[in-house]
Amino acid sequence: MIIYGTRIVHVKSEQSKSLTCKSCGARGSISYNIFRKHVHFFWIPTFPLFKKGFSQCNNCNEILKPKKMTPQHKREYDRVKSSSKGPIWQFSGLILVVLLASWLSYDHDQISMKEFEYIQTPKRGDVYKYEIEKRNFSTMKVDSVSEDSVFVLPNEYDVNKIMGIHKINKPDNYSDFSFGISKSKLKEMYESGKIFAVIR
Repeated sequence: MIIYGTRIVHVKSEQSKSLTCKSCGARGSISYNIFRKHVHFFWIPTFPLFKKGFSQCNNCNEILKPKKMTPQHKREYDRVKSSSKGPIWQFSGLILVVLLASWLSYDHDQISMKEFEYIQTPKRGDVYKYEIEKRNFSTMKVDSVSEDSVFVLPNEYDVNKIMGIHKINKPDNYSDFSFGISKSKLKEMYESGKIFAVIR
């Protein structure tokens, strides 16, 4: 269940020293109050939406939205609004997403480098996850390695969903008979994506 919503946060209040309240005539009594709305997911502020606000007379307490302000008051309101900077924590969710994406990208690069090394230097016990044909996946385990070839034991089972491939990676599922693949062919299969993961 995804919990999300919006929240409004006060970001700035500024009192005019020169403008007069059109309701009571008090001079220098108008305060401009600015708020910024943001979206949250699981109560974590993710990104801001917009700013809005109102004016309030500290003498007679009259509250006006921008549409009801005189042109002079509206100009002052717009000035205060444009100078209002919301808190950086309203971007917390976006910052977390960027950090997570950066970490995942780095982690993926590290895994890819290790897998390429494993393909270059195969060892007994290595497991290759590969695509047999479209939407069919299985594994094969390295049984032995010669100077120019790798001999693998094929898994006797396959799955039609890549996420389920770990379920068939069991010792009892591998054939007793191995077959050879040249090291150059193995590298080609990895670079083309046919072999998409190496476990060591």
